[in-house]
Amino acid sequence: MVHRIRTQCSAELNLFRSQVHALVWQDIGPGGLDAAATTMARRPCLVTPGVSVEIVGFARWLPANGTAAVGVAVAMNLQPDRRASSVHWEEAHAWAGAVAEAPWEMAEYIGSQESPGGMVFHYALKSADDLYRFEEVPTAL
Repeated sequence: MVHRIRTQCSAELNLFRSQVHALVWQDIGPGGLDAAATTMARRPCLVTPGVSVEIVGFARWLPANGTAAVGVAVAMNLQPDRRASSVHWEEAHAWAGAVAEAPWEMAEYIGSQESPGGMVFHYALKSADDLYRFEEVPTAL
C-alpha cells in the first residue's frame, strides 16, 4: 500500500515532505519556537470509500535531548454514513510510511486516539541517526 500511495500521490508527498523537512530548520528551541506544523491537503483514502485522510507534520523541541523531534499525525475522517467497523485503519500506517522517505528512514507508530470524525494516528519520523543511536543502558546492581 505504501508503494501505491507513493506512486499515486508522489507530487503531494514530495511537497509535504519538503514542508516537514523545512520545519526542522525553523528556529525551534531555546529562544525560538516550541513547535511548528504544516499540513497536507485532505484527500480521499485509497482503500476505503467514504473516508478521507489528512496529514499534519510537526517539529517540536525536546529540551531533555537538546534536539527537535519530527513527526506526523494521520487523521482518517469518516463521512456520516460510513461505519467505523468497515474502515481499513491500516491505511494510516501506509500513509505515514509513505511520508517516511529521505531524509527519514521510517515512521515509528506512537499511538492513536478517537476523534469526533474518526481516528488520529501518531508517528515519529526516524532518521538513520535515530535508528543507530544507542541509549545508555542502566546497570543492574
